[in-house]
Amino acid sequence: MRTLYRMMAITACWASVVLMQAQSADSVQTSSAAVPTAWIAQLDIDQIDPRKQENLPKITLLLRSWDIPRSKRLEYARRYLRGEYKFHTLNPEPPLHDNYWYVLNEAVEALGRLNDVESIPWLEEKLALWEAEAKKPDPERAMVVPSLPRARAVLARLKAVRDVPQVKNATDLIRRFERMLHHVGFVGNLSDWHRELRKEFEEADKCDHCGPGVQYAILLQYGQMLMEAGWRGVDITAASKIIQLDSKVGWEGGVKKTFEVYVQLAKIPLDKLAQHIVDEAVHWQVYSDGEAPKAQVLADMGVTVLPIVWEKLKWAGQNRDQLKGSGVGRGVLLEILVTVGGEQALPLIEPFLNDENEWVRHYACRAKEYIQQGKVFLFAPYF
Repeated sequence: MRTLYRMMAITACWASVVLMQAQSADSVQTSSAAVPTAWIAQLDIDQIDPRKQENLPKITLLLRSWDIPRSKRLEYARRYLRGEYKFHTLNPEPPLHDNYWYVLNEAVEALGRLNDVESIPWLEEKLALWEAEAKKPDPERAMVVPSLPRARAVLARLKAVRDVPQVKNATDLIRRFERMLHHVGFVGNLSDWHRELRKEFEEADKCDHCGPGVQYAILLQYGQMLMEAGWRGVDITAASKIIQLDSKVGWEGGVKKTFEVYVQLAKIPLDKLAQHIVDEAVHWQVYSDGEAPKAQVLADMGVTVLPIVWEKLKWAGQNRDQLKGSGVGRGVLLEILVTVGGEQALPLIEPFLNDENEWVRHYACRAKEYIQQGKVFLFAPYF
């Protein structure tokens, strides 16, 4: 009961902060609550040092969060790829190589998500440079080379968007998919492509440190396209059915789950999306390939999801008899609060520090530590 009173008090104190715009009719009413400022929009590319592992999730936010205007996200992506930021290092020492590799990959992916066709010419130049560098022995390389399959897939996506600039129906989406395959040099029909994709999965399953190749990367780009089109009201059903993934194990099994998430989320209206994910998340018993992408979408949506997450956590505190299992889902929602709310989310975390569920307490304590240390969580940056 004490926890419930504290929750009520915290909700009341938020009324002094800027009120959130009204939610849709079927969303939880939050008229007495408010949202904190979009702290993510205040992140500075020149103040985030990629040499520190804990800063990589912030760079992901910088390139993905809807709290940051599209033009700024595009600017940041280009600056990372051009090395135009304070902490840029052309050829870092091996311990830091993976950090800069991650940053380059995230920046390349950002260009794809933003569908920035104007980046095609200089991304082509970058890709040619990276491909030439990748042919050199490791000791002779003078720069970090991002994932070439991902870079090729993003470039193919941008060219496909240029070729098919408007998506009005599933046919347009399929045409974009076909153009992506064309631009990565694939020749054959859909059956041929599926065979090539499965070869990539089989090879990746045999190699501990290898991932699938460009066809897998194309598949993820297509999934993003389906999701974006669905949110704009396009019926993506026929376009999604051209993809046939069968295996339930190995790389293909994980990718099948991820692609199913793209399709599922694409069919939910954008104004109901956050509420849908939060309603589902509170019941999660595991956190895997089927859940992490949904958490990533919540994080991408930014500060507007906070009242929805907060209302659901309050509901969870009042309706424990309707919740079973580990509390993993509530833990993920606490991590969302931290990531999109920053230090302003601390009052919302505190009621859960003494929760009767052991795992919820664990997640709450870790969330508080992250806030105090100025850190945020990483969910599914590949999605």
